[in-house]
Amino acid sequence: MNKKNIIIFIQLILLTFFYSKNTSAAWQNQIRSLVQNGSVLAVDQNGNVLYSLNAEKSFVPASTLKVATSLAALKILGKDFRFKTEFYIDAQNNLYIKGYGDPFLISEELQMIAQRLQQKGLKTVQNIFLDTSYFDPKLQISGLSGSLNPYDAYNGALLANFNTINIIKHRNGTIASAEPQTPITEITQKLAQRAPYGKSRINVAVHRKEAPLYVGYLLKEFLQQLSIPVQGQIKESMLHSKAQLFYTHASSKNLSEVLKPALKYSQNLINNQVFLAMGAVKYGAPATVAKGKAVFQDFLRTQVQLKQFNVEEGSGISRKNVFNALEMDKVLVQFFPYYQLLPKKHGMWVKTGTLRGVSCLVGYFQSPTRGWVRFVIFLNQPANRRDSIAKILKANL
Repeated sequence: MNKKNIIIFIQLILLTFFYSKNTSAAWQNQIRSLVQNGSVLAVDQNGNVLYSLNAEKSFVPASTLKVATSLAALKILGKDFRFKTEFYIDAQNNLYIKGYGDPFLISEELQMIAQRLQQKGLKTVQNIFLDTSYFDPKLQISGLSGSLNPYDAYNGALLANFNTINIIKHRNGTIASAEPQTPITEITQKLAQRAPYGKSRINVAVHRKEAPLYVGYLLKEFLQQLSIPVQGQIKESMLHSKAQLFYTHASSKNLSEVLKPALKYSQNLINNQVFLAMGAVKYGAPATVAKGKAVFQDFLRTQVQLKQFNVEEGSGISRKNVFNALEMDKVLVQFFPYYQLLPKKHGMWVKTGTLRGVSCLVGYFQSPTRGWVRFVIFLNQPANRRDSIAKILKANL
């Protein structure tokens, strides 16, 4: 190579270097312009930090906390853990239902239970008694406001259809089910009176005492469809000492199958049912927020090695939850074997988090040059720029 070609070659290298540097500076500046109050972190599969902005500063994580809750549950309870519900019969043919917090006690599951009870020889039922003692009756989840919105539904040991009713209210006042698998019950008619006209899903949260009754009324409908009459009342009552265990129902969904839709639809109730169950499994009944919090925090400190964080519940609805991007990245490292539980969006496996003035996004994507990349976006600001920032990261890393 002659002297002239050597000079041209060096110039090309310098131009490439400066172009690459300027291009890198451009997209990084673009991210900075989108963040008024927040943090952004991107790390490759080898632990190399690819981008960092305020990564050590703490923010409200909103529902991205569900990734940490899910990780704790998978490690503590196990991916094959199944919630149970017990059924007892006494000498007067009273049916007792003892709940253990199954978050997927939905219409299809209750119909299956009715069929199992029939197969085991159940012929008639006098009263249905509902035992909710496995959960503290005075549960108060930080962040719940008691509104009619499904995300505000209360937690409990016995609940059906995520503590919600999905109905159509006609102008003449008649009520119809908006789900073919869910019959209208006596309690549905009562609760639906406060619903707006048209189709809506509302929770039964403001009727804490009536929430477990919905389980009993739904089961009554499914039993009667099988010609098993329920002749008496449906009410809350502790399990009688002389009642005999008749059937133990293990949920048709294991923990992994429970968490996947919970993460996809950001179901607060499911994540807090799991959060409360962790506490009760370790410390015994009744399930309380304090027990769930103790187990969760201990796991994050000892197993994930987190130091700067605070958790008040398991769904992310509380504004008292606090994380920084560096600590959330440690969670993502350990959650990676389960990344497919997350919904896929724009070629990334992600979990969103949204509250008023809070928009967050965490997850993974594959880079053609860096392999797997983990990223954390915490924005505690009015403008929701999380998707734009994620797309910039994916396009440039």
